[in-house]
Amino acid sequence: MGIPESASIPYEANNLRGERLLVLAPHPDDEVIGCGGLVALHLRENRAVHVIVVTDGARAGDADARERESRDGLALLGNATVEFLRYRDRHLETELHDLRAKLRARIDDFKPDLIAVPSPIEIHPDHLALSRAFCELVQRDETFFADHAVARVAFYEVGTPIRPNALVDISAVAALKSKAIAAHASQAAARDYRGYMEGLNAYRGMTLPPDVKFAEAYWLTPLPAIRTMAFSALRDAVGAPKAIEITAEPIPISVIVRTKDRHALLSEAIDSVRKGGYPAEIVIVNDGGSAPQVANATVIHHETSRGRSEAMNAGVRAAKSPYIAFLDDDDLYYPEHLPTLAAAARDSSNVARYTDAVSVFVRDGRESSRMRIFAHEFDADELLLDNYIPIVTLLVSRNDFLDLGGFDNTFDLFEDWDFLIRLSQRGSFAHIPSVTCEIRHIEGTGSITLDSPEGSMRFREAKLRIWKKHAALIDNDVIANVLERQKRRHQQMKHDTVEVRGERDLLATEIARLEREKALLISDVGALHARAAHLDGANTELRSAIHLSNADRFEKNVKLNDLQAEYDDLVAASEEANRTTAALYTEVARLQSLLDMIYESRTWKLHSMVEKMKGRG
Repeated sequence: MGIPESASIPYEANNLRGERLLVLAPHPDDEVIGCGGLVALHLRENRAVHVIVVTDGARAGDADARERESRDGLALLGNATVEFLRYRDRHLETELHDLRAKLRARIDDFKPDLIAVPSPIEIHPDHLALSRAFCELVQRDETFFADHAVARVAFYEVGTPIRPNALVDISAVAALKSKAIAAHASQAAARDYRGYMEGLNAYRGMTLPPDVKFAEAYWLTPLPAIRTMAFSALRDAVGAPKAIEITAEPIPISVIVRTKDRHALLSEAIDSVRKGGYPAEIVIVNDGGSAPQVANATVIHHETSRGRSEAMNAGVRAAKSPYIAFLDDDDLYYPEHLPTLAAAARDSSNVARYTDAVSVFVRDGRESSRMRIFAHEFDADELLLDNYIPIVTLLVSRNDFLDLGGFDNTFDLFEDWDFLIRLSQRGSFAHIPSVTCEIRHIEGTGSITLDSPEGSMRFREAKLRIWKKHAALIDNDVIANVLERQKRRHQQMKHDTVEVRGERDLLATEIARLEREKALLISDVGALHARAAHLDGANTELRSAIHLSNADRFEKNVKLNDLQAEYDDLVAASEEANRTTAALYTEVARLQSLLDMIYESRTWKLHSMVEKMKGRG
C-alpha cells in the first residue's frame, strides 16, 4: 500500500525557529550554502546564531582566505558569531574523538535549542564525519543528552539532496543568501555554488504555495530521538544513497543464530545479518521443531530440544571463523553492527568487545515502546552482581569461548551472564557506545524476558544460582565498589532531575506571564475596536451634516478631519496590537512545545521516577 503525498514531502512551509541556533559546518562556505536562509531569518528577528566551521578548507584554497570569506559572507546575513576549529580538510574522520569533545564544550556553553547539522547521507567524507560525530556524541554521553534534551536537530543538505520533513520559506532573504555565497570568491572561481543553490532552493519551493519562490530543506527531529536511532536508520530516514565506502580487510566472523521452530522470526534475523553486507559465516542451530531451510548458511538441527546453552555451544563448535558473534532469532542486527565490532577487534588488548542495543517491546503485533536500556561502560565488579551486556551485542574469540567450556549446560536462563563473568576474569571488555542492534521482546512468541520478567520467581532463582556459582568472586570490596558507583550515578540523576524541574518551573512561569499579557492585549484590542466603531459612527454623523451652513460646514470639517486622524491612529494601533498578539501566540506555542519536549525527555522521566520513589509522584 502506498503512502499519502503529504507523508513524502511537506506541502506547507515550516516556521523553523530557535531562540539560539547553532550551525555546524564542515568547511568555510557550507554554513551559507546549506542553511544561509535559516541563518538570515534568525538574525533579522534578533535571535542568537553561532556558527562553528570545523575544518580549514585548505584542500580547496588558502585557509586564511577562506576564513575571511566565511566571516564576510556571514556578515552580509547579520550579526552571527563564528569560530573556526581548523581541523585538516578531508581528515576529519581521524579526529572524531577530539571533535566530539570540542562539540560538547561548545554546545554546553552556547546552549542551543536548534542545531543545524550536515545530513548523514552527504558524500563528502568531512560532511559525513561531522554528522556521525554529532550523533555519536548524543548516543555516547548521557549527561550531554540530559542537558540538551529539549533541543531539536535540523539536518541540512549541501552536496546530496535529502528527503525532507521540513521546508523553510526563505524567499524574503534569498537575495541575501546568494550574496553571502558569492562572498566566497575563491570557491566561486571553481564552482558555481551560487547558481547550484539558487536552483536547488527554487526547486524546494515546488510543493509549497505559489508565493514561496525559494525554500531550504531539512530533516527535523528532537534530539532525544537520536539517542535510540542507529546511524544507518537515520540515513534511511533522510534518504540514503548507495553507500560508497573503502573498508579494511574484514576479519573472519561467524554469527551463531539460535532458533526453535520460529521460521518467520529466523528469516528476519538472517536478513538483518545480510543487509549489512559484512561477509560473515552464518551458523543456525534449530533446537527442536521443524528444520528451517536457509540458503548459504550452515544449519544444525536438533530433533528434540537440548536447551539454549547447548544450542549455542553446538553452533560455536561448528563455526569456522576465529571470531564469534551471537544472535537469537527474535533479535536484529543493524547494518553497522558487524563492521563496528570488527573494527574494535583490531585492538587485541581486550578479550571481548560489545556495543549498545535498543530494547523493543511488541504487543498485539505493534511496537509499544523503544528503550535504550543497555548502554553501560564495562565494570567487572558490577558484572558480578548484574548483567548489563546482552549477548547479541558481543564479539569474542572462538578459542576463548571453547577454552572456557562455552555456556554452562546446567543454565537455561542467564547462561550468557555466567559466561561473561568467566570471560571477564581473563581481561577487560571494550565498550563501543553506539546503537548497532535491536533486542525484540515479542508478546506471544516465547520471549524469555516477557515470560520471566524481573521480579518473577524464575528470574530471581536464576540470579541466585549465578551468585552462588561465583560466590568466591563476590567479596565485600566488590559490593562496596558497586554500591558506591551506583550511589554516584543516583546522585547525578537526582541533580539532573532538579535542574530539569527548575527549567520546567521557569518555563511555566514564563508561559503564565505571557498568558496574562496576552489577555491584557486582547482586552486593549477590544477597547480599540469599540473606540474605532464609535469614531466611525461620529464620522458618519458628521458627513450627513453636509447641508449645514458654510460656517457650520467648515467647523464640522475641522472636527471631521481631527476625528479622521484620530481614527487612523487607532486603526494603526489596533493593527500593531494584532501583530503583537499573534507574535505572543507564536511564542506561547513555542514555549509549550519546549515544555512538552521536557516532559517527554528521558531526564524528565527520571525526575518523575525519583519523585515517585520519594512518595511525591
